[in-house]
Amino acid sequence: GALALVVTALDNRITACAAAHPALSDMAGYKAGRAGGYPHFFTKFDGMDTPEKINTMAYFDVVNFARQIEVPVFMTWGFNDDVCPPTTSYIVYNLLQGPKEALITPVNEHWISSETRHYIMKWIKAQLR
Repeated sequence: GALALVVTALDNRITACAAAHPALSDMAGYKAGRAGGYPHFFTKFDGMDTPEKINTMAYFDVVNFARQIEVPVFMTWGFNDDVCPPTTSYIVYNLLQGPKEALITPVNEHWISSETRHYIMKWIKAQLR
């Protein structure tokens, strides 16, 4: 999910993006009292809470790329995901600038069901020109 969104922001040849469970999103969320994104630098690694490291994280945080995306985006995430907390996906989704659609699966953790895969493929097919 993260790579799909970052590449979409960087490459203007991309006309639509489907992303599932984006990691690397709102990584510094812990600093604001929110659940931060994978890989959870502030809870799983020592010595990460420095201004230099926080600034470096921003270079590859999906939140900062989402603001640049204007093409249609389909995102899906699990409401029970403890790898990429749903709050981090909501933040990315809310910052997208173009048409967007979300499928939030209440029972899913960090996995995609066959029904969700089917829905993603239908969405991609509808985007083809």
